[in-house]
Amino acid sequence: MDFFIDNTETEQLFQEIFKKIQILRNGETHHEMKKFGLNYQKALGATIVNLREIGGEYQKNHLLAHKLWTKGFRESKILASMLEEPDKVTEEQLERWFEEMDSNELLEQVSMNLFQHLPNIQDLVVEWMKSANFSKQVCAVMTVGRIAMRNQEEQDKIYFDFIDLLPQKFADNYLMNQVKRTLGKIVRMGEPLVAQIVSLVEERKKNDTDWSDIWDDLKYDIDL
Repeated sequence: MDFFIDNTETEQLFQEIFKKIQILRNGETHHEMKKFGLNYQKALGATIVNLREIGGEYQKNHLLAHKLWTKGFRESKILASMLEEPDKVTEEQLERWFEEMDSNELLEQVSMNLFQHLPNIQDLVVEWMKSANFSKQVCAVMTVGRIAMRNQEEQDKIYFDFIDLLPQKFADNYLMNQVKRTLGKIVRMGEPLVAQIVSLVEERKKNDTDWSDIWDDLKYDIDL
């Protein structure tokens, strides 16, 4: 179990941030979220842009992130991912967060704001890709895509490991679309990654229409 030593200063910061979140309550945005299937149990409808503005006002703080996540609102969880200290994230914490991420939006935000910066992300991507947990697979795919966007060539091994662990078939269209986007980012990094991706996709598209769909998009990215 993770233990936290509370302090008055961090509690004051937490209360201050949550008041700012409450001010951003937006019923219209909340209604639109529901139309797109984002049925959070606790949400106020604040925009990501507004949450980023709040997050930019504060230093990263492990205890503060814990308090925000534990509050359980969509907005506080997103801010927790922005304000968490990557080098202080524990395995138990990751498991708890995965259990409590109840939308694809949260998976995307946490991958973008936090997971791509974890010091052991290369090992975690392998672990998550091998997992039967849908959320972990999605986060592995999104995180690799984010790292590729930063053009992190020194992390080439993460791309090769990721490609080798891609599923033969997709049980979910959302995961398939995320794989398509991430492969599109990786191929822009050039050879030999392109060669490995082309070899894998050409083989798999022979027996699977999803991989054919992925190929149709990729061939434009690699100018074939």
